[in-house]
Amino acid sequence: MDGGRRKCGYIMRKFIKANREKAFHLFIYLGGSIIPMVISIAVNPLVALNMSPDDYAIVGYYTAFNPLFMPLINFYLIHYYTKKFFELEPDDRIHLKASLFQILIYFSIAMSIVIVGILFLYHFYINEGSEIKFFPYGVLSIMSMPLLGVFSLMLAEYRMERRSVAFFGLSLAHGILSIILTIFLVIIYKKGAFGKLLAIFIGNLIVFVYCILKNKEFLSRKYDKKILRNALIFSLPLVLAAMLSFFSSGFDKIILERFGTVQELGFYVVGVQIAGFLTVFSTSIDNTFQPDIFKSVVDKDYRKCFKVIVIKIGLLTTIITVFIFSAPWLVSVLTAKRYEASTPFAIILSLSAITSMIYHSFSQVTIALGLTKITLLNKIGGSIVCIILFIYFIKHWGALGAAWAVVGSFIIYFLGNVMLVVLSKRLRILI
Repeated sequence: MDGGRRKCGYIMRKFIKANREKAFHLFIYLGGSIIPMVISIAVNPLVALNMSPDDYAIVGYYTAFNPLFMPLINFYLIHYYTKKFFELEPDDRIHLKASLFQILIYFSIAMSIVIVGILFLYHFYINEGSEIKFFPYGVLSIMSMPLLGVFSLMLAEYRMERRSVAFFGLSLAHGILSIILTIFLVIIYKKGAFGKLLAIFIGNLIVFVYCILKNKEFLSRKYDKKILRNALIFSLPLVLAAMLSFFSSGFDKIILERFGTVQELGFYVVGVQIAGFLTVFSTSIDNTFQPDIFKSVVDKDYRKCFKVIVIKIGLLTTIITVFIFSAPWLVSVLTAKRYEASTPFAIILSLSAITSMIYHSFSQVTIALGLTKITLLNKIGGSIVCIILFIYFIKHWGALGAAWAVVGSFIIYFLGNVMLVVLSKRLRILI
């Protein structure tokens, strides 16, 4: 008995020692996200007291375009950098960073100006009956996006070099800066939606200037056209797939604005925001178990893979269950009792964290199997079905329909992924 205990103790100490460094890095990375989130939750009641449903509707409407336009603006160039990082020698790696650094400034800003024009045309000629104004909200929202390109590049470099403390500092500074600006512009100066979007823009601009000054030597280097071409070719499928995510994480607000009222959209956006706090838990769980999924697929241990996915979903379901039972109290506290009508939306949308994890877990299995094209094909087919789903649900049930459509959209993507994998295996083709 004592021998068994000593052996278990030895195994436990060995495991902790072997994973101490990873645990430290994980703790630091999580801290960079969790600390701003906790501060944001603490400040949220004061923000809610100083923002009307119309203000929330404006912010939610324009930020809904982020999943559609952000991939175009930054073109997933960070993914190209992380892919090439360990393939290159230090000098070549610096050359790559210098080229991507310049591209993320000039290409992203130019693309943003084009997108502002596209959104302007949409607002004034297609959505001309909208109660939501384009100026200055649309411009502020879009022009905030390219400012994060070089910031993301620096974070990626810190992550790849395992400089977790530097990552933590930069990430935390950006998060706290945005909160401080929100306090000044929304709570103290009471600028509503304009103040909220301006706080995001100024916060991103300050970080952008810092990153430029920190890496100013790269501005004098000549960027490599070959790197640009290779990066664009590599990133294009990822950009297209990411843009299609708009139909499960932004399209709901756009359609609700068309067929509902601005006030209804405002209450819905508050529900989205509160349910969004759960992504910290879902992302942490996913990051923890992702390596196990890939390893079990490579080892063809599908039983273990299934068990890992069940554990992931079980952990998240437990968290979501606690949230659902406490949601009425949480929404009341976090919105200073002003937006208690948002509770049903927050509860329903919290379920989308579970359906999203089901889809993304199976998508990871698909990628591990080498069937990468299935992801894009599934996104295309699933997005078409989701468009029909959102329009039908919102027309018939308004904001409640929008919330249930978000939950259902991930089920559609999951079923489509399963169907395409089975089809590719049955026909013995790699789609």
